[in-house]
Amino acid sequence: MIKVTIEKVYLVKKGDKKIVVELCRSSDGKLFVVPIYTTKHVYTLPDGSEKEWEYGTTKAEEVDFMSLPPNIREALSAIGL
Repeated sequence: MIKVTIEKVYLVKKGDKKIVVELCRSSDGKLFVVPIYTTKHVYTLPDGSEKEWEYGTTKAEEVDFMSLPPNIREALSAIGL
């Protein structure tokens, strides 16, 4: 497992899609682009009760895909966004 720090969080709009993109940097300086498609998840606890988890997007900067830096757009395009 690699320890990273989150440098920036974007809520990226492309067409009718919105995804969360985290820019994470490792201790050796490498930048990782982390797309997060699922921001809500419901899971079942061992006792049978359900809990809901939601990614907090309050601190995310909402941007259009084309306003992202070129290297970030390239990384997202490589995965089909």
